Order: sequence, then structure tokens, then C-alpha cells
Amino acid sequence: MNEEQLNKALELATSLMRDQDVGRILDTVVGMITDDFGFEACDAFLLDEESNEYVLRATKGFPVDVADKVYGMAKSRSAVDDDLTKTEKIGKFTYLLRAEPDTNGTQYYSLLHPERASQPRRDPGSWHELDVLYVTFQDAEGKIVGFLEPDGPRDGKLPSKSLVGSLEVFASLASVAMTNARLVSALNRTVKLFRNMLDITVAMQQPVELKDALKMIAERLNELVPFDEVSVYIVDWDSDLLIPLYATGPFTDEVMADIGPLSGLAGMVARSGKVEIAEDSTEDPRVEDIPGLEQLEVRQTMMAIPLKGRHGVEGVLELYRDKSRQFNQVEVAIAEPFAAHAAIALENARLREELKENLDAVKKAYEDMKDLDLMKDSLVDTITHELRTPLTTILGYIEMTSSGMYGEVTPKMREKFCAVIDQTRRINTLVSTMLEMSRIQSKDFHLDFSNVNLAMVTHEVVDDLTAEINAKNHSVSVLFGRELPIVQADRVRIHDVIENLVSNAVKYTDNGGRITIGADILGGKVHMWVRDNGVGIAEEDHDRLFDRFFLADAGLTRADGRVGIGLYTSREIVRRHGGEIWFESRKGAGSTFHFSLPMKQKALI
Repeated sequence: MNEEQLNKALELATSLMRDQDVGRILDTVVGMITDDFGFEACDAFLLDEESNEYVLRATKGFPVDVADKVYGMAKSRSAVDDDLTKTEKIGKFTYLLRAEPDTNGTQYYSLLHPERASQPRRDPGSWHELDVLYVTFQDAEGKIVGFLEPDGPRDGKLPSKSLVGSLEVFASLASVAMTNARLVSALNRTVKLFRNMLDITVAMQQPVELKDALKMIAERLNELVPFDEVSVYIVDWDSDLLIPLYATGPFTDEVMADIGPLSGLAGMVARSGKVEIAEDSTEDPRVEDIPGLEQLEVRQTMMAIPLKGRHGVEGVLELYRDKSRQFNQVEVAIAEPFAAHAAIALENARLREELKENLDAVKKAYEDMKDLDLMKDSLVDTITHELRTPLTTILGYIEMTSSGMYGEVTPKMREKFCAVIDQTRRINTLVSTMLEMSRIQSKDFHLDFSNVNLAMVTHEVVDDLTAEINAKNHSVSVLFGRELPIVQADRVRIHDVIENLVSNAVKYTDNGGRITIGADILGGKVHMWVRDNGVGIAEEDHDRLFDRFFLADAGLTRADGRVGIGLYTSREIVRRHGGEIWFESRKGAGSTFHFSLPMKQKALI
């Protein structure tokens, strides 16, 4: 490669790295080959995976009328492969198909110099009008994905080794640039797909009317899978009918009036739950009774997609466009998520209708639930009070029996007694917790105020939880010493609040976690916080976290002893002290729980 050609290669490389359009890349390459490398013309073909053909995507040097006519022309993969078996390999991936004396020139789509087609080759090193030069594009696996066809060397000679090397450099640069462009194009399409799906998902959270939802879904789908017409049908399985819900195109009125039997291609799709494509909706025997079909001046291809809901196929989405633009499997994969959203829109519409029809029943159920809630509170209060005395008695007798007070106890019996004692204590703790909640809810609940040093209480809590902390190999840092501003509080209740927050941090943090306890003055109040790097709390659970009996899904079960009232009671205690409690948390990113207490206050009843 001479200096001028090297400069051209560098210029091409710079240009190609900036461009993401395959068509412009090929136009640049064929332009440089004809302008700077001594060829009168050049074509560029790319492999179309769907049709398994090499399609002409760029051309230069041929008469305008010929170029316009042949653009988009295809060569079958088998025909090119057959040509390559007859060629002479003159470079790393460059092939020369030499014209033989009996070569038939009529198989060529264009000739630069038709008068030379029948003339003999002047000498072995000269170019013949019917020679074909293939400079192939190859992917990383060596598969041919396209090729250049430089034609008509101006010096009339077969390309030299040096020239072939230069052409291959250009082909390699073009291959890389096209690969990058295709990756960027695929990425952009994927980003657009997810953006559209996200927009639809967000919009679906609003009370959108069914027709508006289907219109939005169809418009967003059309940006990625272009179509000319769309129809959406709901399936009435009880009546075995297809009922139109939405349509666009010149025959919208006819489609919307077309309530018909669950048959044809749509019926097949509804029953199988699989996407079907008709290459020609006019000739496909599965397609029947499409409104306006007999009036169409052009042939159409059709894609029918099932709308799958929670309870099976809810309807069918049909897309139509000109037969020359057949739907492919990539478009099927793109269309299916949109169909899923259409199915959700159908379900939402049905749910809204059911809610409207049963509004009075819902209101009555709500009132009944309030009554049941009061009854439940009363029942819980009664049961817990009634259980406490017998549980204490049972626990005492079991402990005495296991100690051998009533006779010899074998090691196996002692092991079983220990298990019973543990479970009885667990029940006793649960009953005590429920009683505590019951007391907090009662109107005669009162607090025993005194001067309290929160720092001392916090260190006591950490000492009390040392066994649990060590069992999970956590590190706990208390960012203050033994003194904090004195508050007037119920020491026992505030101890419970701090213990609950620290215990939760220990429980909801994986082994080897970090827990930090800090305090400061915030708005004239003592502000304490407990931070962990544990499992965190999903955003959808934030509003309910302080509700009674609510358990966030943190990978634990009720078998760990949780009942879902610790945070509820903590909130009520802090509120009764005139303080506030809140938290920040994200799923997988830990939590920080805060509470603040006035330095002086009166009990709030």
C-alpha cells in the first residue's frame, strides 16, 4: 500500500468509526475504491439472514438508470458459494472468478463495456469484461457476511498483490465498522424497546381507558415493528366468539362490527397460545372472513399474536402490512411483550368493571372488616390474658420435672424437656408481646417518666444482644460514649424501642455485617439512629412497615419468631413520648431507622 492509499485507509478508518449507518459505510467504501484505487465501478453486497441471500446495498460507477434498477438485487447464497468454488484465491479473503471463453455474458446484471464481453482476453494478466472479483467481508468466526465487487480496473490489468492487500484492508475496516454499526443499531433498538415498555408499564398504572391503552400499545409497537393495520379481539370462551375491541386502517368500521365465531387463524392462535404468520392473507387457507380482504389492491402478510393473561388466552392481536415486508422471528420476539401488555390492559378493564359493579359490596365489606378488626383485637386481648397464667404454670412444672425434682430424668428425656421448655418460653414471649400491644392500644395506657440517659440504655441493649451479635459475627459500632443529653422518658419502654431496632438490624443483616448506632441533637430533640448493611426493605413495603402484623419479605419466615408488631409498638411508644420514628431503606442496600425524643415532654395519651 503506497502512502496515498495508506492515508486513504486512515481517512476511511476515521470516517467509519464515527458512522453508525451501514448504508453510508458501504457508500463510503465503494466511493473510495472507485475514486482512489483505479476501478471504474464497485458493488457491495450484504448477507440477509432471513432470506439467505446477498443483497446489493451500495453501488457506484454504473449508469444511473442501471444502478437504480438493480439496487436491492439479490444473489442467492448458494450461487455465490458455487462461484467461490470456481475461483482463484488471490488474497487472504479475495477471490477472482476468471471468465472462460464460453462464459455466457447474459447472466450479468450490467456490463460497463458490453462490446468487450465477447472479445477474448488479451493476455493472461489482463482483465476481461466478464471477470468477477470478490473481496469478502468475514465475521469473527470466518463466516462470509458480504462482499465487494470492484469492477473494470482502469489499467485493464488483473489486480496486483499490492492492490489486493489494499482492498482487503478496506474490506476489513468496513467489516469492523459494520459490525459496530449493527451492534449499536441492535442496542438502540433494545433501548427503545425497553423505554417503550417502561412507558407503557408506567402508563398502565394509571386508570387508563381500555381503548386508550390499546391505542398507546399499538403506536409504541409500530415504532419497532412497522405495520399498516392492527386489530385487537377479545375471546369469549363461553360463547365461542371473537369480539373486536380496537382497530386501525381503512376498514376500521367493518372490523369493529365483525363479531364472529372463534375460527380461522385467530381461533387457531387463541387455542394454541402460539404466534402464527400468514405470508399472504389472501391465499392462506387458515385466514377467513377478514373485513375488506376482497377489496384490497395489494397483498398483505399477517401476524396473529395471542394475548395471554393469568387465566389463559384473553384475546388475539393481529398485525397487517404489505406482503413484500414479511414479518420475521425478531419482530415476533419484539411484538410478544407488547401483546402481554395488551392482555394486562384487558384484565385491568375487566377488573375496573367488576369494581364498579361491586362498589357497594366493597364498602360493606370494608365496614365489616372494621368490625372484625375490633373483634380480633378483643379476641387477642382475651386469649393472651387467659394464656399467660397457665403458660407460666406449665413452664414451671416442666422446668422442675426436667431438673429431676419428680424422679430420675435420662439424658434423652432431658433433651426433649429442653426442647419443650424452649418452645414454651417462645410462646410465653409471644403472649407477652401481644399483651404489650394490647396495653398500648388501651386508653388507660400510661408511661412512667423519669430522667433517662439514652447512652446508658443503648450500651445495655448492645450488652444484652451480645450473644446474637456474636452468633452472626457482626461488628457493632456505638458512636457515642456513656453520656447523652438527659430525656424524660419511660426507661423500660425506650429500652424496648432501642432493643427492637438493634435486634432487627442484627436479624436482617447477613453474617459478618456492620451495624452502627449514632446520636445527635436534631430540632431540639435527641435524635438516635441504627444503620445496617443488611437486606433492606422493598419500596412497595415502605408504607406498611409500621402496620400491625405486617412482615416484610426479607427471606425469613414466621418460624424465626417474628409476629410483625415490634415496629408497630415502637412507633406507638415513641409517639406517646411526643417523638417521631422513621427510616430510609432500599432493597439490598441496608436500612437506617431513626427516632427522636424531646428532652422534656408530657405523656401523650
